[in-house]
Amino acid sequence: MGNRRGGSPACPPDTANNRERGYLMRVFLKIDKFVEKLQTYVCFALLCAIVLLGSIAVFSRFVFNLSIPWAEEFLRYSCVWLVFIGSSLTVRNDGHVSIDLLQEYLKNHKVRAVLYAASRLVGVAFLAVLFPASITLVLRSQNSMAASLPISFSYVYAAVPVGIVLMLWSYLTALPRRTKEILEEGDG
Repeated sequence: MGNRRGGSPACPPDTANNRERGYLMRVFLKIDKFVEKLQTYVCFALLCAIVLLGSIAVFSRFVFNLSIPWAEEFLRYSCVWLVFIGSSLTVRNDGHVSIDLLQEYLKNHKVRAVLYAASRLVGVAFLAVLFPASITLVLRSQNSMAASLPISFSYVYAAVPVGIVLMLWSYLTALPRRTKEILEEGDG
């Protein structure tokens, strides 16, 4: 005998709790997509700024014999931010260098999924341990100023905790998705 809507007894009835969970999941996925797009745009903008300013600085120095005093420092700090934000995108896409020889040899997809999850949780633990130290670094550098740019080093060092938070987000959002994909490979 089915429920009121004619579904099978194995299907749970459409309850307010299930609808709320579905709504929260859609909101979470929208936030995740927004974070991913924002990171991509910021990385693109930083990379364009680095290439453009680097080219202008080299051209200016060798053609006009004029240097842009703040360019080298700006390029260095932009690269720092690009690396930490880009690392999060790399985590999201499973692009970091890893040794997956053992995982490739395993035939049991459940064991592969557990091994994958365990290795990613080690990354999460490492970042969680590193996060408080990165906050301390930012707070201690508030009074130190950059040499040629009128900014505090805390803005430069803020790339570390921001990058850690973004990497943690990427690990925790990609982990269930990728684990599910590994398990489905075994079913297919």
